[in-house]
Amino acid sequence: MSTVAENNKRIAKNTLALYIRMLLVMVVSLYTSRVILHVLGVEDFGIYNLVAGVVVLFSFLNNAMTSASQRYMNVAIGQNDKNEIQRVFSSSLIMHISLIVIVLFFAETIGLWFVETKLNIPEGREVATFVAYQLAIVTTCTNIIKVPYNASVIANEKMSFFAYTGIVEVILKLLIVWLLLFFKSDKLIVYSVLLLLVNIILLIWYIIYCRSHFDANKFNITFDKSLLKEMCSFSGWNLFGGIADVGYKQGTHFILNIFCGVTLNATMGIINQIRTAIFSFTANLQVAANPQIIKSYTSGDYSYYQDLVFRISKYSYFLMLLICVPVILNADYLLHLWLKNPPEYTTSFTILILIFCLVDSLTGPLWTTMQATGNIRTYQIAISLCLLLNLPISFLVLKMGMSPDWVIVVQILIAFINVGIRIFFSYKYAKISALFYVEKVLFPIIFVTVLSIPLPIWLSYNMLNLTRLITTCLVSPTIIIFLIYFFGSSKEEREVLNKYLLNRFKK
Repeated sequence: MSTVAENNKRIAKNTLALYIRMLLVMVVSLYTSRVILHVLGVEDFGIYNLVAGVVVLFSFLNNAMTSASQRYMNVAIGQNDKNEIQRVFSSSLIMHISLIVIVLFFAETIGLWFVETKLNIPEGREVATFVAYQLAIVTTCTNIIKVPYNASVIANEKMSFFAYTGIVEVILKLLIVWLLLFFKSDKLIVYSVLLLLVNIILLIWYIIYCRSHFDANKFNITFDKSLLKEMCSFSGWNLFGGIADVGYKQGTHFILNIFCGVTLNATMGIINQIRTAIFSFTANLQVAANPQIIKSYTSGDYSYYQDLVFRISKYSYFLMLLICVPVILNADYLLHLWLKNPPEYTTSFTILILIFCLVDSLTGPLWTTMQATGNIRTYQIAISLCLLLNLPISFLVLKMGMSPDWVIVVQILIAFINVGIRIFFSYKYAKISALFYVEKVLFPIIFVTVLSIPLPIWLSYNMLNLTRLITTCLVSPTIIIFLIYFFGSSKEEREVLNKYLLNRFKK
């Protein structure tokens, strides 16, 4: 079997493992979200999402260092150099320990001041908010220290462990829901404590696995200063992206809190869970493919590299389209089935965030191409400035008295601009043909999208509730799959699929 075929088989196998994980995680997450919203109430649910957002805001460095850890680990594994892998792992661990100190400092100074003086917290919930905030800080620190171990798992393409861990995590979170029903004390505080315990268990789980399966992933205090400096420099430019990504998402929470109160924060908490669940359909495919994208670029196999980027970009969008169209058409009915009484604006926010996810699904492989090059300074500055435009524009539209829905509309418009910026930089620095990207990715997805929408929309206007849900969930994916096969796939891709299906049929 050729190397390309082996790589494709590995990506397919890893993607399948991640999708099994995703389906279970999604089902349990939807159930637990409904119960937690009911047990905590809209007010406390909004408070937790708000104070946790403040902590996440101060962990923006983590995004930058995560990218560095995964990029350098992929390169070291591609070189099959155990000494280099150990150097990268030790340097990564030291970087993240240092990050914890920084996060603690800012969270206990600026962050604490912001929570106590600027947030719109309901009267009588100040003490519970303070305790939840402190526990959220510790929870964030455990997630930070887990990053080097998580990077090792992904770089080694051990997606089965990644999948099993996700299953363990949702089982533990399901246990939290059950325990919350029995505690009589302040449920916001109990919920925060239990979430912290889950994260500590997962951290220990990762450490044990990596130490027992990867000989090179053992901490060595005699780290390489030059490598640490190089990784910090790389992280420094990724820092702009981390600030922008966390800043505009969490900043949106704070802006909505200022203008609309904690009810809209509860809505955003639900919307973020929907965003995470829906985006996992493409994230799984991209996580499985990212190591191969970086390794093929650094090894000089540019033909396979570019073809892989095109395929992952295109099929990431198609996977998202398969899910988003029926969910958008049945959003209100599904939300009432799930939450019974969803908070205000949940339906409109859901529809808009799914449109955002469709656009944003294209960005993952393009981001990975730039990470592979290591030449990210100008790229990160451009992307970060564009993302941060969400904050002043969102503030202005709410200040003008416009509907909170416009906050998500602004995110969609900026996401379109970001796709264009990423294509340009991938063309200029990462050996991706912009013309071929438009031809092989954008034209097919636009064509399939335009043709797949009219009939499901017509059906949604002529049917009600359960009948509409069943009909659109059957008709819409069927139309989309038909269009993907005949108009969204290349001749070579259809031949590979036909050969695979024929072999499966013979078996």
